[in-house]
Amino acid sequence: MRGAVKNTIKILTIEDDTAQIEALKEALTVAQIICVEILEAEDGEQAMAFLNQEYPFMDAPQPDLIFLSNHLPDVSGEEIIKGLQRDRRLQSIPVALFSEEAPRQSKDFPFPPNCHLFKRPKTCDEWIYVLRCIEDVWVSLLNMAGKPLI
Repeated sequence: MRGAVKNTIKILTIEDDTAQIEALKEALTVAQIICVEILEAEDGEQAMAFLNQEYPFMDAPQPDLIFLSNHLPDVSGEEIIKGLQRDRRLQSIPVALFSEEAPRQSKDFPFPPNCHLFKRPKTCDEWIYVLRCIEDVWVSLLNMAGKPLI
């Protein structure tokens, strides 16, 4: 990506569909985005254990970005975002929330400024398109999170 950071960007994917993760990894390879490490959580419970460095993730690194599915088997994306906002350590991590339907803000839950809504990509090509579309936002979010830019 243009304007990539000096170090590897750690993206925590919170997604129960392994095909989604594989399509994202393929898109990163095809788009030649090499400064990314994908960290994986299959559901909300596993994601919160990862983020809080609880067993079995005691040595888990803090991600730079979170790619979050809004439709997990145990909790909604909104619930995970609320959990992130309650923890000072986690509340500044930028979040891309992916939804099957056209994403929109809920009147009952105003999303924090570091959370961006996207329609869920299904294929490698759609992931490449999404990654290119959010490229400028991605770099801006990393800058907001205090990551050094080149």
